[in-house]
Amino acid sequence: MPFDQHTGIYTRDLPKVALPQKALTIYDFLFDPEPAAFEGSSGARLERPDPTGRTWLIDASSPRQYTFEQTRKRTDDIARAFCAKGLEAGDTILVFSPNDLDYGPVLWAGFRAGAASSCANPSYTHAELALQMDTVNKHYPVRFLVVHPDAIETAVKACETSGLSTKMIVLIRSPSDSPANIKSLASGFPTLDDLVSSTSNEPLPPKFSLKQDEAKTRLAFLSFSSGTTGVPKAVMIPHFAVISNVLQDALHWSKSNNFVPYDAKTKKGDVVMGCLPFYHIYGLVVILHHSIWQNTPVVIHSKFDPRLFLESITAHRISTLYLVPPQVIFMVKQDDLVKQFDLSSVRMVMAGAAPLTDETISAFRTRFPHIAIGQGYGMTESSTIISTMDASHDFPGASAGYLLPNVEAKIVSPEGKALPPKQVGELLARMPSIALGYLNNDKATKETFDDEGFLHTGDEGFIDEHSRLFITDRIKELIKCSGFQVAPAELEGHLLAHEDVQDVCVIGVPDERKGEVPKAYVVVSPGAASRVKSGGSSAENALVDSIKKFVSDHKIKYKWLAEVEFIDAIPKTPSGKLLRRDLRTLHAQKVKAQKEKL
Repeated sequence: MPFDQHTGIYTRDLPKVALPQKALTIYDFLFDPEPAAFEGSSGARLERPDPTGRTWLIDASSPRQYTFEQTRKRTDDIARAFCAKGLEAGDTILVFSPNDLDYGPVLWAGFRAGAASSCANPSYTHAELALQMDTVNKHYPVRFLVVHPDAIETAVKACETSGLSTKMIVLIRSPSDSPANIKSLASGFPTLDDLVSSTSNEPLPPKFSLKQDEAKTRLAFLSFSSGTTGVPKAVMIPHFAVISNVLQDALHWSKSNNFVPYDAKTKKGDVVMGCLPFYHIYGLVVILHHSIWQNTPVVIHSKFDPRLFLESITAHRISTLYLVPPQVIFMVKQDDLVKQFDLSSVRMVMAGAAPLTDETISAFRTRFPHIAIGQGYGMTESSTIISTMDASHDFPGASAGYLLPNVEAKIVSPEGKALPPKQVGELLARMPSIALGYLNNDKATKETFDDEGFLHTGDEGFIDEHSRLFITDRIKELIKCSGFQVAPAELEGHLLAHEDVQDVCVIGVPDERKGEVPKAYVVVSPGAASRVKSGGSSAENALVDSIKKFVSDHKIKYKWLAEVEFIDAIPKTPSGKLLRRDLRTLHAQKVKAQKEKL
């Protein structure tokens, strides 16, 4: 296997992919790269299938769809409208919406104008959205806030909290299907169609072009991540990083089980499921950008609805499912519903965002022997994929896949020593898609991105003799709940504001459906302790409910506490660092004792 004993660097036994030498935006890359853009680049050259006439985007819940030509026209029309309304290079478009047929065109319209994009979870509270808006706006002015009608109330409150004008709000679609109160509020804001219609006579402005020295530094996305620890931070992702990761992934698949461009006339070729959110880096790069660059249509779902998901597979003959573990578990366990639908078109499932167990993958293979299943691994900070499965039916279920081409990896000990194959340590990765760092956070950037260009993932694992990565544990403190990152420090800081909480430590505990869920160990105040002592179990239950509600009233649902347990003291080091591992052990012992009683 490619392992350099002198440097400790692992690489893939594949040629590197040729990367563009000319400075391209993502808009250029998708719609009209110059033939000479790759001249002089070394590595394997990928011939992209001709996109002319190809279907690119399909709405799962309506007859609407866009071909390559229609996608480009829609993108240009939105760009014309945004520029006419004041969008300038260096500005930001913030998208606060579930998946939509126009989600991609909004992003690409911004890139055409030289603006960046920042995608927000549409389930955010107004305070969480305001934090993202404030963080971005200080450095890259938020010129437009593109909002789904059902999120309009939250968007308005976030603007008021941030002190930003609500005049920048644009609805991504008409509120025709929204409740009456939402329609009433939304009626005061224009839709994308309104902007496009009102500016249709304006000239299409010149396309923004990168200077050569901007190729690897011009921001495309400010994507929010908790990194290896701490509260959410804005990851600075340049155009070159996204383009690189798409090409790395494409070369990987070209060497195993390549995607077949879909032909609308013959109804043959690959079709991709688009039910994962585009605001998450997995959905954004792997599903949205990689798929359409390969001319494999994406069937867009605004959210994961089990029945619509299955209906869509049957109706559109979907071949490729990019999923997260809870969705894989659904396909295995909800057999009464699943067996009602024809899933014979599906040939591959890739799970990401959180690990799947060998047991679940084995059960899936037993239930669907015709479908190849495996896992991939990546981070927001790597602009997604570091490693991924192949489409063989016997690929090791526990593996996070092969390193992508152009990836250099190290496995290092706590002392920083590079480790040989099969030895466990922290994964470090260096690749052309690595982000630039965290916006206005030099400390976190230096902790995560080292001087040699390696990303310190905070995940522990090993690489075997076949260049396959296995992730064994999480060094970092983040909780992965349904594929989303939950920072314990964020919840702890919030909980300490509760009048009855004297000290607290939050950990992730295993959950079969969600992977992990947050649990709070709480030291209560003397007054609360007195109430519990005199009131018994009813008073204790009331206090638990109060603490849980304190989180659910202010945080998005995946951050809600699944459990609260009272403890006399939080275990800490002499320097005051929380000993989360001790509490994980305590929780595991409690679960084991409960099982033994059964």
